[in-house]
Amino acid sequence: MRLLQIRDFEGDSHETYIKDAAKWRKCKSSDTLIGRYGAAVGRICRGLEGAYNVALAKVVPSERVDANYLHYLLRSSFFQLPLIAASGRSAQAGFNKGDLAVIKLPVVPLKDQIGIGRVLGSLDDKIELNRRMNETLEAMAQAIFRDWFVDFGPTRRKLEGATDPVTIMGGLITDPTRAQELADLFPATLGDDGLPEGWREGCLGDIARSVGTAVKPSEVDPSTPYIGLEHMPRRSLSLWDWEAASKVTSNKSGFNKGQILFGKLRPYFHKVGVAPVDGVCSTDIIVLDAVTKAQLSMVATCVSSDAFVAFTDQGSTGTKMPRTSWSSMKGYPLALPTADLTTQFSEFVSPMLEKVVAAVHENKTLAATRDLLLPKLMSGEIRLGEAEELVEAAQ
Repeated sequence: MRLLQIRDFEGDSHETYIKDAAKWRKCKSSDTLIGRYGAAVGRICRGLEGAYNVALAKVVPSERVDANYLHYLLRSSFFQLPLIAASGRSAQAGFNKGDLAVIKLPVVPLKDQIGIGRVLGSLDDKIELNRRMNETLEAMAQAIFRDWFVDFGPTRRKLEGATDPVTIMGGLITDPTRAQELADLFPATLGDDGLPEGWREGCLGDIARSVGTAVKPSEVDPSTPYIGLEHMPRRSLSLWDWEAASKVTSNKSGFNKGQILFGKLRPYFHKVGVAPVDGVCSTDIIVLDAVTKAQLSMVATCVSSDAFVAFTDQGSTGTKMPRTSWSSMKGYPLALPTADLTTQFSEFVSPMLEKVVAAVHENKTLAATRDLLLPKLMSGEIRLGEAEELVEAAQ
């Protein structure tokens, strides 16, 4: 068995041990991969040096086709519409190499291909920059939550004799004045229960509640945003994707912007996110909100932590399709700080979560601009110079 970085059926990348290497094919970061079956049909991904299996197909450009141009062409309606039509002929959606071979695609001169790839690529660069920024913000929020409320870092550092406020706050707060204000809120001793003096033992149910409201298909406007488990990335509070609820045929749960969505089916997939819009979601998603506004940041960082996800996994029921529940989740043990400290945590972390949601919406706009530009550039309706100006304005 060997450990490989792979693309799975959903297009997510992760490391896994491969037992039968003969079933896996190598791919380079410049290769474009296409989902072949089920809900993943037509999904496009690239940027990985590793391996993929038969659930994905690799498309390699000929000498007369620029790789970036091909990548964007495959994501466009020029390719997606005939592919979906071909894959829908069978009982289980899917396609083979023969289906790909008959799809006709427009090819402009190589010089124009390179220009189109460069312009659209600049939008994707900004999208990727936003993704990385959100990863950093989420990691910072988690680090602060863990240091303050799990490890009791500031109190322990006081016990060890630290007096410098920046040191007391573990270097996570670099402004001396702000660090001093926060350090003063942490007690210098631990009680007999092992908690900072003045804190109390509690559980998630003390600061959070399950708030999803049942919504019937007839009550949903077709344009309402819909989020299913397939839209939720793993290990990310950023919910980058959703679709219109026009296809909804069963009961869903309503949610509001800023509430927390937790995937209860196979909770070990670690699908937790901050709702970027009002909408409806799958009933396999639990909608959470804080008891008070000041506690929302604490709820978000708690339920997206590795320790909490592991707790829900251990308490889930079912063998093939394990599910957790709010009745199990709400019992997760928490150290509950003073109200002042909870408020300060919110004032520090809430702006991070707001930036995360803002980046999600900016990426939606950038992606829409990118997808609209391709057919206009190919038809000559917009020239490369004009497109570059539009891209610069969008950024």
